[in-house]
Amino acid sequence: MFCSTARRVAVGCSRVAARSLSIRPAIDLPRLAAVPVFKVQTRLSSVEVFGPFDTPKQLTFKEVEQRVLKAIRAWDRFPADKAGLLKLDAVFTELGFDSLDHVEIMMAIEDEFAFEVPLSEAERLKTPKDIFRFICEREDVFE
Repeated sequence: MFCSTARRVAVGCSRVAARSLSIRPAIDLPRLAAVPVFKVQTRLSSVEVFGPFDTPKQLTFKEVEQRVLKAIRAWDRFPADKAGLLKLDAVFTELGFDSLDHVEIMMAIEDEFAFEVPLSEAERLKTPKDIFRFICEREDVFE
């Protein structure tokens, strides 16, 4: 008997709560009609400027060579007397650079080309020509 009374009270309370929640506004607002929205799709290949920046232009062999040598010369501890000896075929050890110098040169190259050279690859790059080849392979330079 107690269970049936409790059930009647619970059902009655839920009906009262449901009625109090269904409050109608004093003013009926007009409903907005659904406006169809049509989007024009374009192919990405037809977009000339993608985002706020222009797409990077393709590098050439000459540009890569100049930028490699420029990055090595711009290194803050590069000796001025060795500037004439710096060519693509020069070996870093013959120029008097030790392993710490090699790491700093690789950091200058990374800053110049805006990508990170993996340590395993950096250990193999003993001459500016090796760096030149690595960058040409990585950046797909086929000029």
